[in-house]
Amino acid sequence: MIFMPRSFGSIAGALVILVTCLAGCAPSAVSNRGIEQPALVSFQKLSIEGSAGTRISTPHYQIYSTIEDDQVLHRVAQVMEGALAQYRELAPNIPLSDHPMDCYLFESRDQWAAFTKSHTGEDAAIYLRVNRGGYTVGDWYVAYWIGDTATYSVAAHEGWHQYVARHLKGRLPPFLEEGMACLFEQVEWDRELPRWDLSRNSSRMISLRAAVSGDHLYPLSQLVRMHAGQVVGKSSARIEAFYAESWAFARFLYDGNGGRNRPAIRRMLSDAAAGRLFDDSSRQLSDGPLWDSSTAKPMLEHYLGASLAEVERSFRAYMDQLVSSSGEL
Repeated sequence: MIFMPRSFGSIAGALVILVTCLAGCAPSAVSNRGIEQPALVSFQKLSIEGSAGTRISTPHYQIYSTIEDDQVLHRVAQVMEGALAQYRELAPNIPLSDHPMDCYLFESRDQWAAFTKSHTGEDAAIYLRVNRGGYTVGDWYVAYWIGDTATYSVAAHEGWHQYVARHLKGRLPPFLEEGMACLFEQVEWDRELPRWDLSRNSSRMISLRAAVSGDHLYPLSQLVRMHAGQVVGKSSARIEAFYAESWAFARFLYDGNGGRNRPAIRRMLSDAAAGRLFDDSSRQLSDGPLWDSSTAKPMLEHYLGASLAEVERSFRAYMDQLVSSSGEL
């Protein structure tokens, strides 16, 4: 979840509240395998916030964890390297930074909470409201063990926020960044290698169906201006609708209409990385982490080449297709 506390437009981090993944969904599936060989991993025992822990080093990550199971830690490392390959598939031609990204994964919620209180200042109260998931601050994320499948899902989701914070100079509309993070949540395994199909996310599909049947969907004109902090405190149905609809829009851009919109999202990400993300005013969106909600509509219209009303009609038809498709779950 991207959360913008205190002052409108400033970002303190990203959170994910997880719904455990189940099976799969389509249509118009686009398969993405991931890394083809296990990533090189090294382990070093050390103290983490006063507890015995391990630093797991991979080519692109430093993972600090108090989890004692080395097999789990090895799999987390493979998830991060495999997810990075998926992020780069979604956003090719963006140069990687030259130093690793830091991840913190705790054995217990108590350890996670203590770290959060000591490292996130006055925003800690917000992050501590996460009861099953993780959060990202700047280009590092923090999570805790909630079972293997769910923990891998959180890691892949938060890794996207981390990747965006590290490599993009401009800000995407927060709902879209959140929806794109949801694309990576369903992690499956082929022996010791993590695998993704970006058209599959069973938990978000279930929530989308519930949002449609319960009439909880947000109008796109409202959704594009939102960040996740605005749904904190709402009913669970409205919260889940925000995530599910954001995920559906990211899927719509990636594989809707036979992939017709995919070049647009890739161009948007490339422009954000280069610091030339479209803005219809004289302001530059690349001068830091600020985000102005009024830029979302013209930005999307520019990259998609259509009015937001036209986009919404096509998007709604796409969602109707998703929820009515047979064999989704």
